[in-house]
Amino acid sequence: MTKIGIIAAMDSEVQLLKENIQSLTTQVIAGTEYYTGRIGNYEVALTRCGIGKVSAALSAQIMISVFHSDCIINTGCAGALAKNISIGDIVISTSTIEWDLDLEALGLPRGFITALNEREMKASPHWSQMVKNAIPDEMTVHEGLVLSGDQFVSTPEQRHIIEKCFPTALCVEMEGAAIGHVCAQNNIPFCVVRCMSDTADGESSVNFEIFSAQAGETSGNILIQMMNA
Repeated sequence: MTKIGIIAAMDSEVQLLKENIQSLTTQVIAGTEYYTGRIGNYEVALTRCGIGKVSAALSAQIMISVFHSDCIINTGCAGALAKNISIGDIVISTSTIEWDLDLEALGLPRGFITALNEREMKASPHWSQMVKNAIPDEMTVHEGLVLSGDQFVSTPEQRHIIEKCFPTALCVEMEGAAIGHVCAQNNIPFCVVRCMSDTADGESSVNFEIFSAQAGETSGNILIQMMNA
């Protein structure tokens, strides 16, 4: 049976998934709780990694090394970047980049990862399609580049850097590309699915407070539907 590792940053993004795990067991590793069991047709390992790339990367490696996940899906909320994306829309990754990794002074493009000799981590087309198939028809879905960084994007200065260096990016969050980085180095397929909670601008902090829990629940529901299909 395929085992899916599911990583989210916040309690509101894992609660619904946790409630749907059958034969739930809990294990603490490196100070973080991991929940294992079954949802629908899949074995799952689920964790709330905490906000940020290091925490996400640590959990991704544990999912691979300890729980032997066959793929990893990162779920939760994000800030929309593209003008045609609204709060409540869904973004599925085709690739991820760490937008705040800056080696431009060394002549390398922003986001370049020396360990991989590239900056863009390709998401799994198979798992991206599996996620897409589970999304209700009434929801608006976008597929493309997802950015991650250890900054909550809310200022014109941040937007300027992102729009200059990554003009095709659809949304920005703080974990997905770190998970993609770890998966790429371990040759494990991954996918990022995010529901938009804000628009990564001057109103982002206000909108995030209002919509983040709802967005996290929405993305969690999509994965539950996928695993029960």
